[in-house]
Amino acid sequence: MIKISRPVGSAPPGLAKSAARELRSNREALKKNEKLAFNAYSSDAVKTALKKIFGRKCAFCESLLLGNQPGDIEHYRPKGAVVVVDPVTHVKTTVAGYYWLAAKWSNLLVACADCNRPRTQTDHDGDDRVIGKSSFFPLENESHRAANPKGMGLEVPLLLNPCEDDPAEHLEFLHDGRVQAARVAGVISPKGDATIHYCGLARIELLQMRSRHRRIVMAAIRHTVAALEAGHDPGADLDDLVAFMHPHEAYVALTRSLVKTHLSQYLHSLGLNQLL
Repeated sequence: MIKISRPVGSAPPGLAKSAARELRSNREALKKNEKLAFNAYSSDAVKTALKKIFGRKCAFCESLLLGNQPGDIEHYRPKGAVVVVDPVTHVKTTVAGYYWLAAKWSNLLVACADCNRPRTQTDHDGDDRVIGKSSFFPLENESHRAANPKGMGLEVPLLLNPCEDDPAEHLEFLHDGRVQAARVAGVISPKGDATIHYCGLARIELLQMRSRHRRIVMAAIRHTVAALEAGHDPGADLDDLVAFMHPHEAYVALTRSLVKTHLSQYLHSLGLNQLL
């Protein structure tokens, strides 16, 4: 997971108008205690724009969205309902969602099905559990959950937002591809911890993909170091590393971590520090 810049003015033409029209309709439905309808966010134009911004990869795990994985339009703050988990009893309850953000451009991400849809998956410890962000949106203080737009200023979300947070401050990678919450001011990051748990960033299949990616990147790093120590131009190996660090490549967060660790003394001379 890496920080992504959402360009100003990148919202698809017509989204704001259709979102406002839908919001008015849903407010009327609420008054009549009728079911809300959410359609404005799901247009092809929205999907295309999101995939361009996120490089056709999942905003959470950075896996590429292949031909058979079109990607889900993910609501950072769930639109219809929110599942709240009691931190002590682990009992789940459902509260109203952020219906007013259903088609808000800044609330829309793109995610793979494994990070977004709740289903049983094997976690890093070998245990099977239901993984997927779905309607979860944990807060630091549940009593501050917003019931309307005016109340959002009090919320402190525990899920990382790649367009607002810098995931590198909350997540760190281990040598085998595992990811864990980083320490912030000496304390394990609650944002990192919650994001790993709810999005399944340590699920076993993802660890296998990261481990494979790590071997490829490390080969390029070793060849680059060997060439530099021998006084040679690292050539294609350095080119490969630069390519791997492009924001639209898979598992860039892991690549950056490996480059920082194993090429620390060469970052400035190779011009890699500006890519990290």
